[in-house]
Parts: sequence; structure tokens; C-alpha cells
Amino acid sequence: MSESRLSSQSRGVYIVRALIAGGVTDVVLAPGSRSAPLAVALSTSERLGLLRLHVRMDERSAGYLALGLAKGSRPARPVAVVTTSGTAAVNLHPAVVEASYGGVPLIALTADRPPRLRGVGAHQTINQVGLFASAIRAEFDLTAATSNADADADAVRAALAVATDVAHPGPVHLNIALDEPLVDPDFDLAAALGQPIPRSASTLAQPQMGEQLWDAIAQGETGLIVVGDVTGMDSAASAAAINEFAARTGWPVLTEPSAPQLLVGLRHGALLLGDQKFMADHHPETVVTVGRVGLHRSVMSLLRSVHRHIVVDPRPTGWYCDPFGTAKFKADALPARWPAEPAPTVWLDQWIRADADMSRQVEQVLSGRAPFAGPLVARKAVASLNAEDQFVIGPSWPMRHVGEAGGHIRAHCIANRGTSGIDGIISTTWGAALRHDGYTLALIGDLTSVYDRNGLLGAPGEEQPHLTYLVVDNDGGGIFHSLEQAAPQFAADFERVFGTPRGYGVAQLLATPGVSVTTVHDTAELHTTLVQCRAVNGVHIVVAQCEDRSVEADVVTTLRNLSVVSDLSTS
Repeated sequence: MSESRLSSQSRGVYIVRALIAGGVTDVVLAPGSRSAPLAVALSTSERLGLLRLHVRMDERSAGYLALGLAKGSRPARPVAVVTTSGTAAVNLHPAVVEASYGGVPLIALTADRPPRLRGVGAHQTINQVGLFASAIRAEFDLTAATSNADADADAVRAALAVATDVAHPGPVHLNIALDEPLVDPDFDLAAALGQPIPRSASTLAQPQMGEQLWDAIAQGETGLIVVGDVTGMDSAASAAAINEFAARTGWPVLTEPSAPQLLVGLRHGALLLGDQKFMADHHPETVVTVGRVGLHRSVMSLLRSVHRHIVVDPRPTGWYCDPFGTAKFKADALPARWPAEPAPTVWLDQWIRADADMSRQVEQVLSGRAPFAGPLVARKAVASLNAEDQFVIGPSWPMRHVGEAGGHIRAHCIANRGTSGIDGIISTTWGAALRHDGYTLALIGDLTSVYDRNGLLGAPGEEQPHLTYLVVDNDGGGIFHSLEQAAPQFAADFERVFGTPRGYGVAQLLATPGVSVTTVHDTAELHTTLVQCRAVNGVHIVVAQCEDRSVEADVVTTLRNLSVVSDLSTS
């Protein structure tokens, strides 16, 4: 029997049906010609109520929107993003890298030419096989176009299984060779897609809790638990396990801003670690790190010097966070059974009292006539949140301001901590907000907001989230003022190559149809405007027109030089 060729239109249907069957509910599409079989199958699927389609003209923004949609699920669910061939596929690379290091199940589907048109100089064709190199967990080059439709569906199922692997979730690449004719006007898409599709619950499961960690900790040791980003894991379950572990050990918990909600942690742990006088008497013997940590230099300094560093992370060697190679033990998860009762709290009480003292001092610095700068804006942003809200924190300065000056965060937090780049945060936030049933507030810097302006351009008619972007506008890259390149010997070139000032407010650059933009100049205006944004559905941008970056750097220096003054020598 001769082998018949399966049309590209049919292949698009089989691939989309396999995505739906695998539990994919959201797909992001950047328009193009070669990807037409997938595009029409996806749009028809949405009309049939089988999935939700999001269209973006910028492939880079599309990738980050898909990333945000995945991160906004709890636990993370796989989300697909579709592009045409050529540089369109290349523009997914930043989001793929972030997904890789952040452990996010992103499914990148790139349309391609058939093999006979590869390497011959055909229009809009590049070598897309191996495009994402080591950033992906697996790649599937779908070149088959025969009557055996199961080949494409099997590849999709395999891709979803790899992307959602409990120990090492991350992005996968499906490169799909599509031949002409790409679409068939006589093909009945509704009939092909309307047949029943059995669905599976494709989510990231909580890893099985390990028992060996407890045996690695000697009784009576003093320790500290540092918790970072645990994207892909059940936040509530992770928080419960960490809180229980802390109670059994009697150790304090230092949480980075993107750590799971509901953790009982120190509010200003990063500042405590930077207090040399306090640390001279309270240097822990053991540090247990959970997830991806390393936001604060004080944490990194501790990991260099601690006697014993224990990592809790399900990811394999080369992917879990051990920045200095000092880890003496690695566990996939926290214990499920506890052989001991809760430990005495003398050590913990000392840290709690020190944290309370530090909190009072931070409040003094940021009250009264404090400059309207990043740390104060971060503190007011955190104070405005409710437990039902979602908080997206931009990288660089805003993340550190929240970690050092924000205080207790009641909302669920999301951040791109895989590679901590400033690209794509507008789109990531938009995607996460679409998945959140309630209000989302994002705190980002001015350079970050400009970098992804295209992320504000949603397709007409698509759902808008209830979302506010709070932009700290200090006319450039504020974080560089705290780094070595701010030394006087580099002053002649600092502003041009590091500060990158614009010389005008960012609000005019962010003006977008359907998005309100408001500029505020002090905390009173900020409070009033945030209340108004919460009350009105839709997308809002609030630009906090802040003091000069050097003033902001002075505030940060003041905070980092604070020292505990209470007597902690007695229990």
C-alpha cells in the first residue's frame, strides 16, 4: 500500500488536539505565514471553547507572556507559544532561557520549512534545529508528513512529559516542518477539532519529601534557612514544609521576596546578615538553602563562609543553586517525617528580637521626610497589598528594595529569578495577571518598563487583566550607583555607559491605548492612586517620579549600615 502525505492543515489539527489533550489551556501566538496551519487550528479551538488564545505581534513579548501564564498557575502548568520561521523563532530565546533556569514548563512551537528547503537559501529560513541549544530540556524536529498522524501527537505528549518532569521542569522545543499548501479553505476545522478530546491534568507535582536531610543535621547546631524562588512547586505545600522544618530545628527563616507565601520568616533578614556586629555573635553553623537564592550580597557572603551549606532542590547537578560549590549535602526536598519534637527557641528568639529592632530602624529611615525614592516606594507598594493579591517584582533594584525595605509581604509573589533579566517583565506580568483571580500589582524600574513596551499591546478584543504597573522612574539604572563602577575614577563615563539617563519622564513612552497612565510625586499621591487603580478593572500604569538616583543610593547605604542595638545576650 502506498503511503499518502498528510496535509499541513491536518498536522496542525493533530498537534493542537495533542496540546489540549495534554492539559494545555493557554497558547500564545505571534502571527506568521509558515505557522498558518497551527494559527487557524488554534483560533478555531478557541471559538469551540477548547483553549484560550493570546495573540501578540512581538515574538519576544509573546514568549514572556507565555512564561507569565505558566508562572501564574499554582503549581505551574505548561503553556505553549507559537511562532513562524526565521528570526521570529530566535526572538523566543530570552524567554526560553528564563524558563530553563526558572524551571518553567514552556512549550516553544516554531514553524519551519520541510527538510528539502533547509540549507538551500530559501526565503525566511534559518537552521532552527538546535536553535535553543542547552537552554531546553528536549527538542523534537517534526518532519514527518505521512498518513501516520500519531507521530506528531506522540512528540507533543513526550514534550509535555519532559516539560513537566517533577525533578527538572523547563522548556521544550517542537520544530514543526510544514509544507505547502499551508491551509485548505475546504478543510472542515470545526468538525476535526470538535471531536471529543480526552484531557489529562498536566501540572507539576510536589516532589516526594526526602528523609535523609534530617540525618545530615547534627542536634544542637545553630542554623539559618534561606528560601528563594521555588517556581513549579506547590507554594502552599512548600511553605508548610519549610515552616515545620523551622519549628523542628528552631532556626530562623530568611525569605527572598519571591519565596512562597505563608512562610514565617524574618522581615529584614538581609540587613541582619549585613550587620557585622550582630553576625559576629550569631554566625550560624549551618545554612539550608531552598530553591534559587542569591538576591542579596549579604546572603552570598554568608554562603562563602558558613561551615556547612545544605541545598534543598529537586534539580540535578548543574542546575540547583550552589554558587560557590560549598554545599556539603543535597536533598531533593524537606523531610515528610520528623523524628524530633520542636527545638528550643533561644537561638530563634534572638534573631526575632534583632529583626524587630531592625524593622523599627527601617521604619524610622523611611518615615517622615524620607526621600521619595525606590526603597520608600517599595515599602508603600508592599503595604498596599492584601493576601488575595498577586505581586510581581521586577529584577535589579526593585527586587532588592522589597527584600531590604519592604517588610512582610502578604500577597503571592512572582518574579523572573531564573536569569533575573529586565527583559520581558511587562509581558510576564500580563500573563501572570490573566491567570490570577483578582488584583495584580507589579513593581518595576523605568528601564525595565521601556524594554518591553510592546508587552502592553494586547490584541483588540482580548481579555484585559486587573493589573497595575508601578514604575519607579529615577531616570536610569539606579542599581549601578551601589556597585563598584560608581567609584569616582569612573565618573566621567558613568552616566553614559551605566546610568543611561533619558532626560525626560517615562510616562510618555508608556502611553498605550486602553491603558491609563498616571504620574505621582509623593507618598500621598501614590497611596491615593493605588487605591483608585484597585477599584477600577483594567490595566493601569502608575509612574512614581522619584528623586535623583544618587539620593536613592544614599538611602540604600543608610539602610545597609543599620546595626541592631537591642541587647540580645539573654533569652
